[in-house]
Amino acid sequence: MIAPKSRNPQDVQLESRAVASGVLPPAALFDEEAKARGGVLLLDLSGDKRAAVEWAACHFPDASIRPVNKADLKWSSKREAVKRLRLGSAHTFAIFASDLEAQSAARALLLFGMLVAPRAVFGDRRGRVITRSRPAFLFIDVPKLALDLILGYLVLVPAVWVGIELLSVGLALRQVARASRRKNEPTSRRGRRILVLRATLAAAAAGGMSSHLEGFVRGCGELGHTMRLVISGAPQGGEPGESLRACSGVNQVSFIRPSAALSPTKAVFELWNNLVFTARAWRMARLRTKEDGDIDFIYQRYSRFNWTGVLLSITEGLPLALEYNGSEAWVSQRWDPVGQLHLLRRLERLNQRAADVIFAVSKVESDNLIKAGVDAGKIVVNPNGVDAEQFRPVEGSKVRKALGIGDEVVVGFLGTFGPWHGAPSLASAALQVSQTAGCHFLFIGDGDERARTEAIVQSGGGRVRARFLGRVPHSRIPDYLGACDILASPHMPATDGSEFFGSPTKLFEYMAVGRAIVASRLGQIAEVIVDEQNGLLVPPGDSAALAQAIERLARDAPLRTRLGAAARRTVQDKYTWRHNAARVIAEMERGRYLADRN
Repeated sequence: MIAPKSRNPQDVQLESRAVASGVLPPAALFDEEAKARGGVLLLDLSGDKRAAVEWAACHFPDASIRPVNKADLKWSSKREAVKRLRLGSAHTFAIFASDLEAQSAARALLLFGMLVAPRAVFGDRRGRVITRSRPAFLFIDVPKLALDLILGYLVLVPAVWVGIELLSVGLALRQVARASRRKNEPTSRRGRRILVLRATLAAAAAGGMSSHLEGFVRGCGELGHTMRLVISGAPQGGEPGESLRACSGVNQVSFIRPSAALSPTKAVFELWNNLVFTARAWRMARLRTKEDGDIDFIYQRYSRFNWTGVLLSITEGLPLALEYNGSEAWVSQRWDPVGQLHLLRRLERLNQRAADVIFAVSKVESDNLIKAGVDAGKIVVNPNGVDAEQFRPVEGSKVRKALGIGDEVVVGFLGTFGPWHGAPSLASAALQVSQTAGCHFLFIGDGDERARTEAIVQSGGGRVRARFLGRVPHSRIPDYLGACDILASPHMPATDGSEFFGSPTKLFEYMAVGRAIVASRLGQIAEVIVDEQNGLLVPPGDSAALAQAIERLARDAPLRTRLGAAARRTVQDKYTWRHNAARVIAEMERGRYLADRN
């Protein structure tokens, strides 16, 4: 945490436990001073640095704890990473995850830890801990890891390829059957019944993904439709389990826990869980209740290595609406490497072919689909949205007081700190904003780019007033955004020159709370935000321009009020989740695949 004037005692305690503010610049892990300290190296896979540090402080009370930035390991040579980490002479390599039972490549991660330190400890939020010494790992884990690799790559992967071919034949037969049916005129009626699938594994379901699911469900419920939900993962407290069950129109919510029975690598883990999720979802789909009635169509968020919607569409004769947020093959190549790229591309193409309608979140992504050979006639642009009642203008004095922030102008950022979110660009801009503007920067969220962002802020030597809050429950986000005067959306273009294809949920949340926004002139952001009318736009990656816009807003309260009010009107008119759901229902009713079922 970084807050030169007002520091929370708990923050100070955590900082001392994690060695000088909890996140060291990566190079500091490998210098001579680090070598002399020894201690514990901590790799956080949960995406919640605070929880990881607290866990490590509890399990290693007398050791210095030095975090390892996951982002630095993602693309680097593992051999070089091991060599660099061993310079720290750590006695323990500790790994913290959300759920050990659902963690991919757990034994491979333990092997990495064994190569770095004499002992590896793997724990999770639920209190489970695995401790291994090198001899124990050799006798307990190596045989199981070898067997899993054999089963994964010599049995599972070939089986998936065969499954793709069988499903392709099924798609062809489905097309023949549909062509032989009598064509009715499209009909419209109130009360569609929808089977909603989200097979994305829980580790990837953070950020806007969860709010998108709940928002779509609430929107459908408000329009009078009913739903049965089948979701990968397990409800964590009240989010998303109880909140989804409380939505109007929801008949049933079923959670399918991921299985780590076969997980030597990330790719094998995800392929295995595709089979687990598909088998259980298929059984649930067939065991319909009286309240379900006849399902009208399937709505699924496209996810990596999954074919559940494809199979159910073929076997149950149901139309498939595919929510498409971007190519997972593209993401795997540039942001989140997973392996088995050729197989991933084939499964992606299978989903595209099987879908009756593809709801792309942006015009750019629609164009990308057309370039990939998808029929333009079955693509509909459907931007993300916001619950304008949940996210509304609120007075943020309580949050500001709790954070020790006075009458400064608070500049807020919300995100999962992905490479496209631009948090480091905002940190660089913060260094360039004049101190006389009286700004206090608030970073909400966690993720790969957080360490780099904190390091940039720290390089200012305390000149920038900032706080890094980590993850905040989604239900509390409106209060934190309400505590801000300016909200930043400094999204970045892809490094390969690809157009920005996203539809940032947080942008609509920003707009709904009625605060002034400064955002990158990029993709859909530049379509939703009209410069000088409902926000300010700056060139993406231009930290100087971003700093100038922030300083301008900080010094002009009437401008902030005018832009914030206009932003809220924009989302109320066009970009609520009810609008999003209405576009889906309208398009599915226009298609004759629904008319045939009436």
